[in-house]
Amino acid sequence: MDVVLAAGGAPWEAAAIGEIEGSSKLRLARRCVDVADLLAVTHTGVASAALVHTELSGLDADAVHRLERAGVRVAAVEADEARCLGLGISRRLSIGALEVLTRDTVAADTSPDRGTIVAVWGPAGAPGRSTVALSLAAAAAAQGVDTVLVDADTYGGALAQLLAVLDDVSGLMAACRAANNGHPGQVDDHLLEIEPQLRLLTGLPRADMWPQIRPGALELVLRQLRSTAELVVIDCGFALEPGAGTGSTRNQATLQTLELADQVVAVGKADPVGLARLVRGVHDLAEARRGAQPPTVVINMMRSTLGWKEREVDSTLRRLTGLATTSFLPFDQLSLDAAMMSGRTPRLAAPSSPFVARVEVLAKQLATESRGRSTVSAS
Repeated sequence: MDVVLAAGGAPWEAAAIGEIEGSSKLRLARRCVDVADLLAVTHTGVASAALVHTELSGLDADAVHRLERAGVRVAAVEADEARCLGLGISRRLSIGALEVLTRDTVAADTSPDRGTIVAVWGPAGAPGRSTVALSLAAAAAAQGVDTVLVDADTYGGALAQLLAVLDDVSGLMAACRAANNGHPGQVDDHLLEIEPQLRLLTGLPRADMWPQIRPGALELVLRQLRSTAELVVIDCGFALEPGAGTGSTRNQATLQTLELADQVVAVGKADPVGLARLVRGVHDLAEARRGAQPPTVVINMMRSTLGWKEREVDSTLRRLTGLATTSFLPFDQLSLDAAMMSGRTPRLAAPSSPFVARVEVLAKQLATESRGRSTVSAS
């Protein structure tokens, strides 16, 4: 196995070089002087593994993530377990046993009481992703589920505005910064309590700040939230086109969220343009989540003035996508306006709204499906 070494003058560097040179299974392909040099490995393909010093200047969670995504196994040598966890490094080696890397024995994630991640996605055209995500999270919290709502839309995050949160500091950006610096335990410090059992991680105040949401850090943030909450509801962006290379792209936050999600709610708008976009988007979504379970399809803004019945829309979507519509959410503009203007969730602003009633049913159904999968996994 060809390996690169990024030790930054660590006390164990000389011993590691000697052990590699004397090994029949390892070959030293390159000694990297810094993180930039190390990341260059992802483009050259000179090695399949990297031995690193966790205190190497500039080494962060995003760098580790980019190496792993490029197929380079990252292993820390003579490292502290907590520091490795903070950086997202799952392999720890000791001098004298570096050949263990060739077996790549990475312990499975056995974290107890892992929560469920639900990603709320929808195509372009404002189908109501944020309103549905907010309403689902509020419904789950009202049912006694410890819920975290995350605004991960790098194009137009709106949850802070919907809830009248005026703080200019992005909770998501601050959480990613903490995780990227090796402190994922500080992620919860950036959550805002909105209601009992409901906390919010605010999104970007400006869309041009999307480069601050680095892939490796975002993954650590979501995994941390999942480990401390029963349910994590994430409001995603619409775009699913992958970027070139292994670095951060504007759509990476959405693609990564969809990859980590246990369930995906695909929201479409109940009109000809909205349904056409949903049909195309669902096929793109299947590519982005190749091999994962199909999404839960929700048609939003359903109204009688369209002249369509729910069964007609459902029949059309079944024919074009092969998916049944799980829920039709009525267009209750009066109630949603009342919620927006008061900075409250729809269920608090208009508890008798038919929109709220349908969302409550949807939340219970998603919870039942989640418990069913958990039971199957445990068995």
